[in-house]
Amino acid sequence: MVINSMEQQFLTWLDTRLAQQTQDETGIGDDCAVMHSLPKSSHVISTDIIVDQVHFDVSRHSPHMVGRKAIAVNLSDIAAMGASPDYAVVSLVIPMHWNLTQVQELYEGLLQLATEFNTDIIGGDFNRHEGPLTISVTIMGHQTSDGLKYRNTAIVGDDIYVTGPLGGSILGHHLLFTPRIEIGLELSLHNSVRAMTDITDGLVIDLHSLLNAHQGALLYADSIPLRSEIKADPNALTRALYDGEDFELLFTASPQFTPADLTSNNHRDIYKLGVIRNEEGISLEDSNANITKLTLHGYEH
Repeated sequence: MVINSMEQQFLTWLDTRLAQQTQDETGIGDDCAVMHSLPKSSHVISTDIIVDQVHFDVSRHSPHMVGRKAIAVNLSDIAAMGASPDYAVVSLVIPMHWNLTQVQELYEGLLQLATEFNTDIIGGDFNRHEGPLTISVTIMGHQTSDGLKYRNTAIVGDDIYVTGPLGGSILGHHLLFTPRIEIGLELSLHNSVRAMTDITDGLVIDLHSLLNAHQGALLYADSIPLRSEIKADPNALTRALYDGEDFELLFTASPQFTPADLTSNNHRDIYKLGVIRNEEGISLEDSNANITKLTLHGYEH
């Protein structure tokens, strides 16, 4: 995905257009929509569509794995807001040549992860066509209004953190990852944690989404954690920056925050990558203090 893609242009137009139609102050562009239903409580809603040959490959990936991913990506959005999941609705558009056993296996993959994260599947829709398998999941959750974490709240001087190693997700992680609900909830308890999202399109492009006007970021090359499967790859660092679909939480926090502040073993999975600064753009500093400006692109889907 290039920052000037049609998708980004459409979202920019839609943000302006919907502002004329809704009273919601949050607007679009975060990981979840937010409904402030009570003075101190909010509901969050996320929806994702995944499509065969774009987000998975049914010729290589089992229906169970595909179903698992369909709900996992939504749970990751809930985690990125620091919220708890509650309910989901699932709509399936199944290829005409699929049989009942395949559909049931797919749904079992959905149910397994939904049950693990106490998420009730309460409805949806079903259809068949001659095209590719398409799955749409909408998930609803909750959090106290002051516990929610948004993308647009980073401050110059914040440190940048990630909750796990990056790169090479296509080798299997994009299907098997565990949504970071637990650590997202724990981070929501800390006022020193400011902005947060999950890494779907790639570290660089998703970090860009956390930046406000006139802000930039400096990443430290030696501090970026690499997934073990790609460490021997000569392009491992580039893959960590741009591969995408890592589904780790990317967040900023004040200098007072340290991973040791967390009460569980979650702190072992947190890596400090860099800092938010008042110079626009995202740059990379190597071990010799050489600084390179990074291009803004990521996983195309």
